[in-house]
Amino acid sequence: MQLTTSQAQRFYGIWFPLLRFANQKRRVIKESLLLGESLNPTDAAIVREVLWSDDRLLEEFVRRNPARLPDADLRVVESWRWRVAGRFLVVKHLKKYSVLISGEQSSHAGPEVYGVVGINCPLDDVIYDTPCMIQATLIPFEGKITYDSLFSSYSISFGRNITGTLNQDYQNAKKRGAIIESLERAALELVR
Repeated sequence: MQLTTSQAQRFYGIWFPLLRFANQKRRVIKESLLLGESLNPTDAAIVREVLWSDDRLLEEFVRRNPARLPDADLRVVESWRWRVAGRFLVVKHLKKYSVLISGEQSSHAGPEVYGVVGINCPLDDVIYDTPCMIQATLIPFEGKITYDSLFSSYSISFGRNITGTLNQDYQNAKKRGAIIESLERAALELVR
């Protein structure tokens, strides 16, 4: 599963100006490297790390709105404060989304399990073998969970026992109705 073409265009229409803004504020890489409709992933990753390290950049982007985005797009940027970054294990790909399990144990009930959609293509187009460990930042977008367009994978093989445990974690979360499909809903539950 992936975002629709119009959703992907909207995502990048928000993401690229946000990266450019973060770079202008922190002068991480040469400005010319962030011009145009596409970005070198290495350059984008460098700026992205700076962006996610300081939520004041998100807040200032929303307040100043240098890209003159509509209010709805600024609300998307505001929602990215609910991002979840870290190591995830990509366990399986379903029609609805790919199943990612947090590399961190979050509670006695087991690790957090996320249903994540791709941006321009399903995750199974770029992550073939499961399970696979990745470093990523999950973000909310239009009621779904996607990622900030960049992730890195680890060259790790998983044995039968770990694979079985991951599948059991997924099945347990599925039975409990605990697969997180929206970070906005998860954030609302934390506030309550």
